[in-house]
Amino acid sequence: MRDDRRWAAVCGKYCGDCPELQSGCKGCAYQLGIARASECPVFRCCAVDRGLEHCGLCPDFACHTFLALDSPLEGAKRYRALIHRAEVGTDAWLDEVASRRRKGR
Repeated sequence: MRDDRRWAAVCGKYCGDCPELQSGCKGCAYQLGIARASECPVFRCCAVDRGLEHCGLCPDFACHTFLALDSPLEGAKRYRALIHRAEVGTDAWLDEVASRRRKGR
């Protein structure tokens, strides 16, 4: 398995860019849903309860749990990321994320 998959969160965020990592957060992806402040309800629903890799694979996407996670603008970004990730697969999505990071976007 790729090392960077641990940063591909179920909610569509790429945790490798998150400033919270500097303060001890390990990211929710593949970390049993233990986020810095408390257990993540999105991770619990998606990965633990439904056994899915990410929310974009869920038949109920985008549910209230996902929509309540963030502001509407950030939620829209995560929504688009997850739709695309479901289409291309996580490895290709991570390749695209890495390419954008190298280009500074």
